[in-house]
Amino acid sequence: MKDRNTSRADRHGLWLDLAMVVLMIAAFGWLAFGPGFAFATSGIGALLAFPFAIGALYARRMYTADDYPLTGCLIIPVALLVAILAIVWLGGFEGLICIAMILPLWIVGGAGGAFAVYLLKYTAGGSDGDSGGARLNSVGLALVPFAIIWAEMAAPAPWKDRIVSRSIDIDAPPSEIWPYLVEIPDIAENEGRRTFTHDLLGVARPREARLVHRAGLLVRKARWGRDIRFEEIVTKVVPGRSIAWRFAFPDDSIQRYTDRHIAPDGPILKLVGGGYDLHPRENGSTRVILSTHYRMRSRLGWYLGWWGERTLGDIEENVLAIIRDRSGNVTDRRS
Repeated sequence: MKDRNTSRADRHGLWLDLAMVVLMIAAFGWLAFGPGFAFATSGIGALLAFPFAIGALYARRMYTADDYPLTGCLIIPVALLVAILAIVWLGGFEGLICIAMILPLWIVGGAGGAFAVYLLKYTAGGSDGDSGGARLNSVGLALVPFAIIWAEMAAPAPWKDRIVSRSIDIDAPPSEIWPYLVEIPDIAENEGRRTFTHDLLGVARPREARLVHRAGLLVRKARWGRDIRFEEIVTKVVPGRSIAWRFAFPDDSIQRYTDRHIAPDGPILKLVGGGYDLHPRENGSTRVILSTHYRMRSRLGWYLGWWGERTLGDIEENVLAIIRDRSGNVTDRRS
């Protein structure tokens, strides 16, 4: 009779854990794609605690003390999380760049949650205790990520300024390079260089930057690919030496054709401005520096900042390569 009651409790616990996983995924989807919750998806709760809880809930019920392979404990929850991201990407709900940013953290979180439960259950001989305690554990695991998300939304991380810069030495005087800093029309698809961001993550390549006069201002109107448009409102010009701008985004084309969660003037990220600087060299070449200033807030700023350095750096290196190819020969370097 005791074995029968234990078996019934185990079945109830299994269905409860599965129900918690389904409810967590549904609630997370509402937070990720519902209106007004963009900030909820950029912190510890969404990127680490959520996959940790999924991995832990799975591992709690899928293994017993007698048959508890560590490889399965780690691989299966991670595969589930990867499958979720693949469905989201294939369904067109997220861009590849966002999936690439989330995936490493979800793998670590999912494997970490499963491994933590593996250790606890292994040392306890596979027992979860009574069914009431098991139910409490399941509900608690499911609620933890959302409690963290709520805390992060109630007390958001402070904004932090970051600058990404790349430079290139071009075998030409500043006077020959300057026109391409002011505007670059009719950029062919094969101009520039191959980059991780453009060629693997699918971010559109620049097609043109044209200077126009509008209401007493100089505005560089930029177009990437067929559909992405934004503006660079010129704030400083020293002819032949430097040009600076602040970004303006008249529409949502960046989110619509890149990723809906990468808003360039949103609650997580703000692209502030940028500019070029020209430095003549003693050997007759010119060093061109392209910089981008942005602000970001997240409890995982160290991780998202690495992605900012990588993706914006790729974009800058591609633009500098286009300027190089239209001006002269080159030596690349980071600033």
